[in-house]
Amino acid sequence: MVVDPWHHPFNGTVVSTRRFVGALTDRFKFHILVAEEAEQRLDEGCVAFPRISIPGVNRIIDRMKAPLAKPHRQQLARVIGDSDLLHVQFPFFLGHSAIAEARRQGKPVVASFHVQPENILNNLHLSSQWLTAVLYKFFVWRFYARADRVIAPSQFAADLLAKAGLQAPVTVLSNGVTEDFFVDRPATKHEPPFHVVSVGRLAAEKQQHQLIEAIAGSRFKQDIEVSLVGTGPEQKRLDEQARLLGVRANIGRVGDETLRRLYKTADLFVQTSAVELEGMSVLEAMAAGCPVLINRASTSAVPEFVSADEATYSMNSVAELTRKLDALLADGKLRDAAGAANRQIAQTRSHQHSVQRLSNIYNQLLNRSDCLDDEYANKS
Repeated sequence: MVVDPWHHPFNGTVVSTRRFVGALTDRFKFHILVAEEAEQRLDEGCVAFPRISIPGVNRIIDRMKAPLAKPHRQQLARVIGDSDLLHVQFPFFLGHSAIAEARRQGKPVVASFHVQPENILNNLHLSSQWLTAVLYKFFVWRFYARADRVIAPSQFAADLLAKAGLQAPVTVLSNGVTEDFFVDRPATKHEPPFHVVSVGRLAAEKQQHQLIEAIAGSRFKQDIEVSLVGTGPEQKRLDEQARLLGVRANIGRVGDETLRRLYKTADLFVQTSAVELEGMSVLEAMAAGCPVLINRASTSAVPEFVSADEATYSMNSVAELTRKLDALLADGKLRDAAGAANRQIAQTRSHQHSVQRLSNIYNQLLNRSDCLDDEYANKS
């Protein structure tokens, strides 16, 4: 399993990978190929590779807490030689070399689609439709087209790969919501104060600054406390923005127990991100029965499962976000009904189901024909 920033467990891809590995350790033995971390004790099963140093880019990598590993061919040859299947989570240097080595050794390859070119370009402060399209085609050419099976976390993600020219088999497989997020909620609160929560990497494409602006313009401004849960390069900027606009904000990382409590007790969950291949944090909030308000962005998969007019706002429209925020906070019955409907939607993306399907995919590629993935077994 190639996942460079394994030791940065707030990264969404890392969170998802850790959950799948944890759920499958009774069926498969994993070698986790990671980027080396100074003074970081390796987790069991991890194989560390030196971190890549790129002048001019290191600062961005450090701020994003997404270290990249430098491939070492002999080390890769040993690890993959001791493995039956390769699963690549990140389409970077280590993943590229690992796929090449697996191909040399005739080992099957699974590649998961977790990184949109928009993620990279936004953090480099670049905006170009032409460059975005080029990067999609590059990822398809160098990574996904060389895999025996590609995993996309949503139909939206699968469609992006198809548009970029991918012809390899693609399975739509949700990251899934684990049972510990399906918690009982307290009775809906109809009067202020209100607590608004947003969860995600604090990065440019996540656009948390729009939520702070919306709360600053809300008629409930004095009665709202917002928690922006995450880490990333935009944290200082968001802290300063909240201070200047007089918005009461808690910004930073929290532990798992605190995160579940926030989902459980929040009056409203807001997701402003412009770039999402599924939207794990939205699904987790929905599992807890929390009403949500999301960005109806054309570059996000979240509108696949959140489509109600009162629960969505137009891309980059802070005025509409403010209006929808106020409407939901003012109507406790609407929030109560939305939360109940959200829980039912989240149940359709069960992590347990996703774990079984991933196990089936591995077994199918390992030629264990009695364990075919249901999607392909039906076609045969």
